[in-house]
Amino acid sequence: MKCTKLPLGCLLLVSATAILTIANAADKPKTFALVPKSISVPFYADVEKGCKEEAKKLGVQILYTGPNTADEAEQVEILKDIVARGVNGLAIAPMNADSVIGVIAEARKKNIPVITFDSDSPNSQRICYVGTDNLQAGREAGKAFKKLLPKGKYAILTGGLAAANLNERIKGFKEIVNGSDYTEISGSPFPCEDDAVRGVQIVQDVLTRYPNLDGFFFSGGWPLFGAPEAYVKAIGKRAADIKANKFVVVSFDTLPEELKLLKDGNCSALIGQRPYAMGVKSMDVLNDLSNGKPGENVNTGVDVVEASNVDQFLK
Repeated sequence: MKCTKLPLGCLLLVSATAILTIANAADKPKTFALVPKSISVPFYADVEKGCKEEAKKLGVQILYTGPNTADEAEQVEILKDIVARGVNGLAIAPMNADSVIGVIAEARKKNIPVITFDSDSPNSQRICYVGTDNLQAGREAGKAFKKLLPKGKYAILTGGLAAANLNERIKGFKEIVNGSDYTEISGSPFPCEDDAVRGVQIVQDVLTRYPNLDGFFFSGGWPLFGAPEAYVKAIGKRAADIKANKFVVVSFDTLPEELKLLKDGNCSALIGQRPYAMGVKSMDVLNDLSNGKPGENVNTGVDVVEASNVDQFLK
């Protein structure tokens, strides 16, 4: 439509169009992205459930995506794509605390609020962290381990050596157990790179090499929730020692498979995180940030599960 004789009419038409465009933009729901270390890790299933259910309550859209395997380079590429496309908020569980520093800085340049969940990147420009206080949770694991095993040789199974959350757990654990009564074997901590099969193989190899080992600390429950039958086979005759409190296995997480292993006497204690709450609180914090409110760290807490209270959690 050409309008040269009625400039005022054209002005009114343009103004109406602009108002309609603004109204449509205001009506469009916000989109928040949540990126775990890997979408194939069972632990994150409850995170996904929590964030999606909370997003529905808030009336926002959720983009839940991540690498199929624990691959920090792939995670960074996914994050770069999200930042390039643009979202109203971004929550990340970094595979490597330092690998995401650059992409978080890029997101902040584009005024995208960024938080971390489950695993932190404290040296980045992330606004806050939502999840377990991993240092304190590691201490709780150490207390459970020490109560069952007053002294002896132990090994640590971990995921990636650069994961901040796992390193904090190990630090807290060692604060409690390290001393003249305990010895950490050579090569520990052993990284399974968040791979359950590799985790089981490490358990088997360590027990073969160190037949006098007195216990394991798993900073994550990969062999338990990822390959429970293979884990039981790898433990072999030490299963009887676990039941008799002569060998100790303390692991993170309380997924159903892990609780059943504890109930059956194939591990000694579990340190349960609250992944559903991580998903819910991540959405709440991003929503607040997108509305101009300040963001603060959220400690989602832990549960210590032993034979005495495992039935409560199995319910």
